[in-house]
Amino acid sequence: MTPQSIESLIAEIEAEDSIDFGDLAIGEHEARSLMAQHFCAIDRQLAEHGMTAEARLEVMAAIAAHTMVENLVLHLGRLRGAAAKEDFRTWMRRHGMS
Repeated sequence: MTPQSIESLIAEIEAEDSIDFGDLAIGEHEARSLMAQHFCAIDRQLAEHGMTAEARLEVMAAIAAHTMVENLVLHLGRLRGAAAKEDFRTWMRRHGMS
């Protein structure tokens, strides 16, 4: 696992599920690079502490799942607070969260 391989995979994921960076002070490439380097640093530190590849994969999956939960909560909060074009309940049904 290298930052470059992670960046490449993130870019492939974003091709299917793009992220709106809007007017943020960080661009797509910089954000991918920063997170890929951070992820690899965490993996390296876990390996240095003697964790097996399987245990490190489980930790990485937990980090990814936690981030997805955090993203969901932030997104739902933004939808509730915004005057969205579509009804919030309709959006939730469309995403299987009736």
